[in-house]
Amino acid sequence: RIKTENLFSFTYGRVEIRARLPVGGGTWPALWMLGANFETVGWPACGEMDIMEHVGNNQNNISSALHFPENNGGNAIVKEITVPGVSTDFHTYSVDWTPEEIVFLVDNQVYHRFQNTTATPFYEKDFFLILNLAMGGNLGGAIDPAFVSSSLEVDYVRVYQ
Repeated sequence: RIKTENLFSFTYGRVEIRARLPVGGGTWPALWMLGANFETVGWPACGEMDIMEHVGNNQNNISSALHFPENNGGNAIVKEITVPGVSTDFHTYSVDWTPEEIVFLVDNQVYHRFQNTTATPFYEKDFFLILNLAMGGNLGGAIDPAFVSSSLEVDYVRVYQ
């Protein structure tokens, strides 16, 4: 797990992460952002933007999600897209975040748009980055008993403002 909490946070811009995802049932990589006020207001009030989540039990599908009060956990605003070769090729996972909207892309293809408003925690608030690989859990699902190892490989992370 790599996170920029208390090291780097920002409000608005474009985030690009070029990565090759792990393979195997139970793998659960995520490239995401969490509201920098997490320690004071808690989750989901701080907001969460999942730039990319992948579940090894659903190999070539990735998703993006927004979590905030009234839309969190199993009620998050989620969109999925099929991306062939997520574990064999590098792909670029991006979010364009403005006061007006949040747009998620894979390889510069838009697949999820959300109209941002002053009522969301994504408006005029700082967020920090988290890159992690979990195993199992509610979303990761059952871990393949034959699983030995795999990697989440990150080529680069870029933030443009």
